[in-house]
Amino acid sequence: MKIMKSKLKIILPIILLGIILVSGLVIKNHKNSSKSVYAQKTRVEQKQDSKDTKKQSDEKINENNKDKKQEDKEKKEESSKKDDKDKSKEESDKKEADANDGKKEAVKNDKSSEKQSKKVAVNKPSNSTKSTKSKKKPSNNKKVTVYMRVEGYNGTVVPRTKVTTGIYDLNPYLGRASGSSATPSKGWGVERFKEPTVAHALVKLLESKGYHHGKGYDLQDYGWSLYIAMINGDREFDHRNTSGWMYRVGDVLPNIGCQGKPIKGGEEILWYFGAYGFDTLVTEMKVDKKSVGVGKPVTITLNGIKNDINTWKEYREPAKNATIYVNGKPYCNGGKKAITDAHGRATVKFNKPGTYTLSAERINSKKLKDLLRPLPVTITVK
Repeated sequence: MKIMKSKLKIILPIILLGIILVSGLVIKNHKNSSKSVYAQKTRVEQKQDSKDTKKQSDEKINENNKDKKQEDKEKKEESSKKDDKDKSKEESDKKEADANDGKKEAVKNDKSSEKQSKKVAVNKPSNSTKSTKSKKKPSNNKKVTVYMRVEGYNGTVVPRTKVTTGIYDLNPYLGRASGSSATPSKGWGVERFKEPTVAHALVKLLESKGYHHGKGYDLQDYGWSLYIAMINGDREFDHRNTSGWMYRVGDVLPNIGCQGKPIKGGEEILWYFGAYGFDTLVTEMKVDKKSVGVGKPVTITLNGIKNDINTWKEYREPAKNATIYVNGKPYCNGGKKAITDAHGRATVKFNKPGTYTLSAERINSKKLKDLLRPLPVTITVK
């Protein structure tokens, strides 16, 4: 028993010491484990922080790159605008220089034209008003000669006359349009024409004969065309709503305004006032002989010409029931007038020697003239 107690006294301290050692190891391992976990956690957090920091850094770099790109783009646009502005200025300067060169060349051409005009008889329009719309000089100063006649409702305004003209500024001779089809006009200066037109010849003729813009004639600017509304008091819509001025070049009735019909030289141009518009019969007179003896008959043939306004095709027909005029008065022989028959023919005789000018007129049942006087024919009686 004593021995057992003695052994227990030895064993128990050893066991207790063992427990203490084991507990110490356990505690130490626990601490080391905790430190390891904490270290691992710290490393994970540090890695995450590093990633976040890198991400933020990348985002900031991207943002800075975007700002730099935007700034570069704005600089390029500003530079481009500046280049365009400089380019526009260079073009403007170039145009101004070209214009100045053109003016110098035009002055040179004008001097040459003045020398030439002394050799060629040209009737200049008396209206010397200059238009502010046209500053350019014609590139083509070529002058052409035509023959023009102007027939009013009650008589001849200008007989067949030789007209020489070139290109010039029409603006000083134009009036405002009275019709609703008018559009804004760009003017009708020399830059609008490549060659002289019927309009240039008409204005030149009328001005030279004392018919001036405003009172003697009314050439209206419709923007898209020019239009003669009045000559010598005969105005559009007088007599009927179809009344007005028209023109023919040779045997052709142009379907364009007079400013759009160029002239080459040598043309026969007729301006006439028709009470019936396109249905007014334009006439031509022929005789079987232009020189006869006293008392000998002269046979006259009067033909009428008109155009279909839809096809512009020309139609000819005998001008019947027209009264023959001699020297401006109805022909009368023994109290009898000379009236054209169904074939447009009539016969006249002259009892005295002399020179006689023949023409014709016709008045219809409505007391209106529906036939245009022909180009007069001269007969010599010996």
